[in-house]
Amino acid sequence: MFYKYLPFLQWINELKDKNILRKDIFAGLSVSFILIPQSMAYAQLAGLPVEVGLYTAFIPVIVAALFGSSPQMSTWPVTIVSLMTATALAPIASSWSEGYIAYASFIAFFTSLFYLLIGSLRLWVIVDFLSHPVIVGFTNAAAILTISSQLSKIFWVSYEKSWTYVHWLINLFWEILSSTHLPTLICGVSSILFLIIIWRIFPKTPKVLFLIILSITFSYYLWYNANFWGSIIKNIPSELPGFSLNFLSVWMATLWFYDIFRLWLFSIIIGLIGFTESISVAKFVSYTTKKPLSPNRELIWQWLANLSSSLFWWYWVAGSFSKTAVNLKAGASTGLTGVITGLMVGFTLLFLTPFLEYLPTATLAAIIIVAVTHMIRFKPLNQAWKIEKHDAIIGYITFLSTLAFSPNIEVWVLVWVVLSLVFFIYRSMRPKIIELWLYKDGTYRDIDLFWLKSSKDIWVYRLDGNLFFANSWYIESKIFNHILEEKELSYIILDFEWVNNIDSSAAEMLNNLVTRMKEENIKVYVTWIRAKVFQKLTVSKFIKNFWEKRVLLSISDAISKIKKKSNKKTDFSSLLGYEKDKKKSPELEKKVIKKIEKISD
Repeated sequence: MFYKYLPFLQWINELKDKNILRKDIFAGLSVSFILIPQSMAYAQLAGLPVEVGLYTAFIPVIVAALFGSSPQMSTWPVTIVSLMTATALAPIASSWSEGYIAYASFIAFFTSLFYLLIGSLRLWVIVDFLSHPVIVGFTNAAAILTISSQLSKIFWVSYEKSWTYVHWLINLFWEILSSTHLPTLICGVSSILFLIIIWRIFPKTPKVLFLIILSITFSYYLWYNANFWGSIIKNIPSELPGFSLNFLSVWMATLWFYDIFRLWLFSIIIGLIGFTESISVAKFVSYTTKKPLSPNRELIWQWLANLSSSLFWWYWVAGSFSKTAVNLKAGASTGLTGVITGLMVGFTLLFLTPFLEYLPTATLAAIIIVAVTHMIRFKPLNQAWKIEKHDAIIGYITFLSTLAFSPNIEVWVLVWVVLSLVFFIYRSMRPKIIELWLYKDGTYRDIDLFWLKSSKDIWVYRLDGNLFFANSWYIESKIFNHILEEKELSYIILDFEWVNNIDSSAAEMLNNLVTRMKEENIKVYVTWIRAKVFQKLTVSKFIKNFWEKRVLLSISDAISKIKKKSNKKTDFSSLLGYEKDKKKSPELEKKVIKKIEKISD
């Protein structure tokens, strides 16, 4: 029981092994070298002071490490959450202001309540409502929006923001042409090139840390701010954060009801997207370490981490793929890595902030641009187009609408989710009805896919999917309309091998279908009924009324029975011929002939 509520008790004894202890300390230090500069960059992306990023990378990281169900998972501020925080707060407050920080804290607090609610009710599967194409489309758009938002810091220009992305880009473009600050541009472009080149030549080095050290060194000795009027961080408090209920501050009283509703809605959206990312990281850890995963427990401990963040001057955190990968590559085994990482951030806040004040803002912008460039991935959407066009369409609509309606995207995220569900329901309402016949290997396969001939007297249908009220009419009409086109038909075999469930509406549909077939002098057989489906059909009187002698184990059994019962000459010739198959092996032909002889007996 203690292990359930105090997960760190499960791994703390492992630290007695000096090899594990050494690797965990090394992993924690390695992640902290990346976390410290990137947390500052992501705070800037969210429109918050850079110290807020460091605060968020302090206690929440330690809390997640101690209480998370995946000890090796690194929890900290992530790109998508930072961007969505900026998107949520931009219309109601100015960046870096006290009100802005209070509203960011409110989002973290309300998101933690949302986690607590769905975690307590064991409703973590709600994250499945965000389909993969929606997430990919949104992530691509968010990455492009992020890069665009950092261009003003690379060129060091100010411009009038607009409510549409296109106008925003136009205003930025004209300012770049007329007001670019050359020293800042050189600093930003050099930083981007440095990160790209080092990543290609030395992919395992802490390139961001090296860039920070070099940038601070050049900025300090060249007097970048005084001589070139370049923008630097300046004035980072050398102290640990204090306890503060910002989400209950007087700033909340100044908001209109619509603004509070907007923050509430963004909290839910950020929570869904963030937990989707966190659970994906946790699954990756579970697969790598061969340890079981409890999504509901992970949800509860993510709630605790975000609650700790909201109780101070902080914003939202989630699991990070890149930092978790660093943990695993460094040989991390326990949550001590997260504790070490958080303590290193605390050490930085107390003793190293005077050095960070000389860091150029263009360097932070370069770190963000390079980091989010890897988020732009259209390959999954192109792949989805080949698999299921509906999914790809949803993904591209999500991508384009996010750009078109930014920054007011909160309602559209819900629209994308609903659209995904609508397409899912539509596909469920239109299950495949596959016509089968015997293939040369003795199995029954799709006649269109394998170029098979079919019989005019016997049709074999395989129903692909569960039968319920939403698709009952479609199945009945599809089969009956097909029958009306063929006057010589005498038998229908319905294969239920892929039907796992059925409801009362579908059972009534089968009754109606059989009754109509009887009027057309067509006999119907059913094969491969699963136990659960058979039980429901029995309760619905379907078996008793129609199927006492026509429910069979396999299609072959049904054809065999038809062969014995048929009073007229039934066409089985298609069992012997295979269109566009001139290289039949003698062994396969013998098997098919034996099967036909068995049916004829």
